[in-house]
Amino acid sequence: MIKNYQLPRNKLVFVIGILLILGIFFRFVNIEQKLFHGDECITTVRVAGFRHQEVNDLIPRNQVITPEEIKKFQRVNKSGKNLLNTIEVTAEMAPQHTPLYFLLTRIWVQIFGDSVIVMRSLTALISLLAFPAIYWLSIELFQSPHVGWIAVALMTVSPVHIFQAQNSRPYSLWILTILISSAAFLRAIRHNKKSNWLLYGITMALSLYTFLFSSFVFIAHTIYILIIERFRKTKTITNYLLTSSLIFLSFSPWLFVIITNFNTANKMTSWTGKSALFFRLVQAWLKNLCDIFIFWHYEFQKKLFISENTFTFVVGIFLLVLLLYSFYFLLQRTPQRVWLFILTLTAVSSLALVLADLVFGGRRSALGRYLFPSVLGIQLAFAYLLGTKLTSTSLNSIGIRIWQIITILIISAGVLSNSLSSQTEAWNGMNDFIIQSSRIINQAPNPIVISDNDIIFGVMTLNFRLAPHVKLILISESKETTIPDGFSDVFLWQSSVKLRSQLEEKQQLSFKPVFQDYHRKGTIWETSSPATLWKLEQI
Repeated sequence: MIKNYQLPRNKLVFVIGILLILGIFFRFVNIEQKLFHGDECITTVRVAGFRHQEVNDLIPRNQVITPEEIKKFQRVNKSGKNLLNTIEVTAEMAPQHTPLYFLLTRIWVQIFGDSVIVMRSLTALISLLAFPAIYWLSIELFQSPHVGWIAVALMTVSPVHIFQAQNSRPYSLWILTILISSAAFLRAIRHNKKSNWLLYGITMALSLYTFLFSSFVFIAHTIYILIIERFRKTKTITNYLLTSSLIFLSFSPWLFVIITNFNTANKMTSWTGKSALFFRLVQAWLKNLCDIFIFWHYEFQKKLFISENTFTFVVGIFLLVLLLYSFYFLLQRTPQRVWLFILTLTAVSSLALVLADLVFGGRRSALGRYLFPSVLGIQLAFAYLLGTKLTSTSLNSIGIRIWQIITILIISAGVLSNSLSSQTEAWNGMNDFIIQSSRIINQAPNPIVISDNDIIFGVMTLNFRLAPHVKLILISESKETTIPDGFSDVFLWQSSVKLRSQLEEKQQLSFKPVFQDYHRKGTIWETSSPATLWKLEQI
């Protein structure tokens, strides 16, 4: 049995209460001011029921338009589409994204409107449900309320959870379904009743319909129960196999969609297979570990002269050592049913992506949003370590004091990074290319923006931040461009070399770069050439 040591109840309740308030505050404060990035633009178009080609065909080309003419393709209540269109678009254009989140978002914005605040408030509210969910999972695992509350405390101020809570993407819902399905799974094993297995089947199916990588969680559960039952044909195994069959049956319609549209899914995810240096992969892995507890912010560089790379390696190595010790402590102090669950939950998804990158090449494991089963496993391991150390009767006063300091540092790190990020438009506080470009354009008295970039992935992110007085011309490949008169400033937004050459050679126009960004220089996401905002210098 796991010992259930006691903390001073009033002090624990007060601390957890403060952290819950902070967690709620950080999820909603200034939720509308953060950059509306490309993935969120995809969400709005998909929820509105438009196909990529529809947007390209219907938005006027080679003529002056306003920002609102682009935004109307992201307005659900004005799109003339329905829920079925949202499912069809998701199935045809991005079958690797299962549809549950997009359907919920569609219903949400139909009721409350389709502003940025409304879109993001759904994920923020969903993220709050993860608090009782991780507490339930902790109780199923450890039978210790104190470890459960420590797990809640770590989640409330975890930067990676708050970051996803303020994004119109399915990851907060995915986190919630991972936690609930895992807790239901453990409860079903413990009680072995049909009602418990039915609950597990429903929640696991919902998790698969939220994000395809829930399959890694399902694999982890399968490995866990086979080892726990020692590969014997027991009643528990029989019930699990029956439930698994029902899960597979319920998910088979979307599995058919994926198989049918496999080429589309492969094309949409091909960028994750782009090769990366092993050193950069290691750096990204450490960065993902840091983001669970503290998010690097530009203020660290300005005031403490700590670059992102230095921060990542110093803090990442410290957290890695603490992580390895937490798993060692878990293996030493808990029965197999506890440590094996956390180990499989953490290892299956991370190892699958890491091995895929090392064997086939790519950067899948660098994407923190793909690794939330591992993130939750890490937080559970830390929760047990800290919860046990803080309540241990075997440690002397110095030992307890050391672990109190470590706990305070970990939680304070999250509070600090969230406090800094909540006041800036970019999460890392840097002058993001889109943010800075929009400021420059909006300051002009009568500007026009010209672009031949992809509308959804390239133009919509900027368009969200453009003032109403700004005008645009979106160029199609087949047309030569003539810049109209009467505008105070002419900007080229992420334009192709072909477009610039045409304007410079055939119309004797000259452009100069007014802002450039190499996109997180010195990381795995660094681009070979900078994103550039060009401005017409002379006619």
